[in-house]
Amino acid sequence: MEQGKVYQLRGVVKHYAWGGYDFIPDLLGLRNDHKLPFAELWLGAHAQAPAKLMSGNSETFLDRFIKNDAKSALGQHVIGRFGKNLPYLFKVLDAREMLSIQVHPSKSQAEEGFARENASAVALDAPNRCYKDDNHKPEVHVALTDFWMLHGFQPRKEIERRLKATPEFRPLLSPFYASGVAGLYRHIMLLPQNQVDAMLNSLIMRLNSEKPKDMDQADYWAQRAAETFPSPDGHRDRGLFSIYLLNLLHLKPGESTFQGAGVLHAYLFGTTMELMASSDNVLRGGLTEKYIDVNELMRTVDYSDERAEIFTGQAVSYAERIYRTPAEDFELSKLTLYADESFANDRCETPEIVLLLHGKIAVKYKQQQDIFNRGEAFFSPATTRYQITALNNATLFRARVPF
Repeated sequence: MEQGKVYQLRGVVKHYAWGGYDFIPDLLGLRNDHKLPFAELWLGAHAQAPAKLMSGNSETFLDRFIKNDAKSALGQHVIGRFGKNLPYLFKVLDAREMLSIQVHPSKSQAEEGFARENASAVALDAPNRCYKDDNHKPEVHVALTDFWMLHGFQPRKEIERRLKATPEFRPLLSPFYASGVAGLYRHIMLLPQNQVDAMLNSLIMRLNSEKPKDMDQADYWAQRAAETFPSPDGHRDRGLFSIYLLNLLHLKPGESTFQGAGVLHAYLFGTTMELMASSDNVLRGGLTEKYIDVNELMRTVDYSDERAEIFTGQAVSYAERIYRTPAEDFELSKLTLYADESFANDRCETPEIVLLLHGKIAVKYKQQQDIFNRGEAFFSPATTRYQITALNNATLFRARVPF
């Protein structure tokens, strides 16, 4: 590894069916004449899809690059806390269709679950595998467009009001009064499928006649989910219930939420920058054809009922706004530079990944300078010092480990 150098980074596109057709191809300067879904752009060293480092005419995968010289790439601070692995995964995510309702485990739950499934000889790629690794997966994101999502349970009074106001859901008041939010959710997830179908068929029939169009209302997303997730055997996806139980958020560009362990959530529509611990552990609760382990889901979900926090980050300089979270694995910030303005990473003890969302920049390091255009990214190893100068108005997102 050449000391003090920054390296151009080429991410990996994930073509999940729910992905958008335009945002990521436009960002990367690619044509998409065949309307292939571009769901996520991964910038990290996750074994499933490591990004590539470009240096002159040579290239190498980021995970291999780190393995060859972890001390220089990560720094002793990161190695001491997270071992010889990049602790975060940086993404651009573009949701054209709704993602599954899901929750992520805590670190201890992930370690226990991963060891248990390994001991049971469940293959890592088995469809009934819950834990793909032994890490937790807290995540922060910043909306790039208007963005809709579900995030955590609503306050108890609001859930009660919703159940009373939705005639098809009035039978759910009994388990709610008897056992609270946790009991209600367990009741829904264990309800016999014929009862699920009866309740949801009645709801969807009514919504189809009303044709809700307000994207800030649960009815709109319930009708959309019914169209998006038609079950091949004619049954309804019980994840539709969660649309009425969870907080429905409409984020404006620049607004953010944090999903810690146990927070039930789902991305519904829009484009966002996302930074998370480097993990692929997901426990699903509906709006999916993938495997749902109800018992493991119940063990993981946090049933706290409260208003979801939307935050806009903290301005720490003329150029940088940091979206701080409780996570020790990562820190996300947004850099906004006008033409000819500069930004230097004065505290550079940890590895960084920087993505240029808009504009054109020059990056100086040592005695060299590289030019980066929209959609390009670079990896800065620990202790590397660089200076970014905007050649025109520029917006960047920066991932690192808090120090």
